[in-house]
Amino acid sequence: MSKYHITDHLELKTILFEDYQLIKKMKAPIYNRSKMLSTLFSINPNSWRVIGITPAALEVFKKNSFRRVSGMGINRSHITQRGKFYLELLETEFNSANEFWQTYYDNDMTILATSTENMSKNFDLLANYYPVPIDQRNLFRTAGFAWKHKEEEEDFLKEIYKQHQLNLHQ
Repeated sequence: MSKYHITDHLELKTILFEDYQLIKKMKAPIYNRSKMLSTLFSINPNSWRVIGITPAALEVFKKNSFRRVSGMGINRSHITQRGKFYLELLETEFNSANEFWQTYYDNDMTILATSTENMSKNFDLLANYYPVPIDQRNLFRTAGFAWKHKEEEEDFLKEIYKQHQLNLHQ
């Protein structure tokens, strides 16, 4: 276990489930417990995992030579609205840590999108994206509130941009 993350998958699932159950039983108002879940989930080293990128975000990356630049206006946009999902979690009964984990994991996905797309709350905008593979490269891995963005990510974005250009001209 690192200072902020738990890297052992089985240990992570167990701790998240056990601590979720404790938060759920607390007498604090539900919105406070929801915020506690948000903090709890931050121990997952790949929380808010990136599964895709919108065409508009890809264009912004192109303008910035496929680098992540401060103030460029790209966000990890949650497919499932976090606040609503956390409130639903607090109302749900799970039979096992695996069932809890699967529900959490299935709802903890993000898309790299422009700030405008993210703030629009139009989730149809997030439905049109280029997939980011889940493979040994671990692309766009969580790094605090941001994501890891190195040469592998730049190469991937260049590759996807070629596909994007082909799609535009068809």
